[in-house]
Formats: sequence, C-alpha cells, structure tokens
Amino acid sequence: KHFGFLMRWNVIGPFDNTDRKGFESIFPPEEEINFNAKYKGKEKETEWAPLASSDSLGKIDLNKPFGMLKATTAYAYTEFESKSSRTAELRLGCKNAWKIWVNGKYIFGRDEYHRGQRIDQYKLNIQLKEGKNTILVKACQNEQTEEWTVQWEFQLRVCDESGVAILASNREPTPQSEKQTRRPRRSKS
Repeated sequence: KHFGFLMRWNVIGPFDNTDRKGFESIFPPEEEINFNAKYKGKEKETEWAPLASSDSLGKIDLNKPFGMLKATTAYAYTEFESKSSRTAELRLGCKNAWKIWVNGKYIFGRDEYHRGQRIDQYKLNIQLKEGKNTILVKACQNEQTEEWTVQWEFQLRVCDESGVAILASNREPTPQSEKQTRRPRRSKS
C-alpha cells in the first residue's frame, strides 16, 4: 500500500477490438460514465461492475471479470479525492494498448501490445483539482493467440514527480494481498 496503487475500480466490457480497431473506436464509456446504463458489447449487453485488486503490486486483471478473451476492449473507472489542487504524475504499467482520461480530459495512450509491463513504465503529468478527480483507463487486448499474450492487465498509481505516492483522501483500506507461494526455509541441521 505504500506505493499508492489504485486498487478499487469499476469495469465494463468487453467491447470489440477486431483488427485492433477498438483503440480508435469511441465506445459509450468515453462519452459518459453512467453506472446504471447497459451497452451493446462485443457479443452481448454489458454493464459496469466493481473490481478490487488484491495483488500486492496493484495489478488490475481484466481477465478476472471478463475471461481470457482476445480482440476485446474494456474500461476501468475510479475516483481519486485530492486534498488540494496540485500537479501530480500518473504512473502506469501496462502491456496492452491503453488510453487514459483524467476529469474527462484525454491525457495519453499507446497503441502497442505485449511489450512487457513494469512498475512506473509510463509517467504522465496531470493536474489534480481539489476534491473528486475521475480516472478512466481503456485497455485493449489484441488477437494474438500465443499463450504469453493472454495477460490483460494494468497497474496505476498517483504520485509526485519524485515517485512518492499521493494517497487519495477517500482511500479505502487496501484489500488483503493474495497469498504468495513460497518455499519453506530449509532447517539448519
């Protein structure tokens, strides 16, 4: 929790990304955030659902709510309460194509797939306003079928320019981390 990863989101999808067209397509979540609405998805009607990460590194795994799909697009939305108006950085790790909006303003995106993921892979300058700030992430999964391409996830945190986490004033307790499987220590005999 000391990294300040955003762990609680609402997600919606899947929408179509056949031939990688979903990255540029504008689906309803880019036009409005309405948690009561239902939209035409890739194969059936879709609606918003909560998703909380229990990953110790804050990974939001879109395969969990949607399944291991290909040629699809999904959105994740969260709100971040700031105690004051200030400059900040969004730091994102993502191996899929992505776009980000803050307070309805498009910030940046990358139409690249499966180029690895690491903490703070992308650094985006943003302006937080005092009070509620909205964050929308669009994540696209391409059509590659190799086993190593099934991961559809991202991690995102808000921090200052030196990488120190800025914690939201409305931050809920961090979900319990998934238990790590470790080998037992060898006894010294």
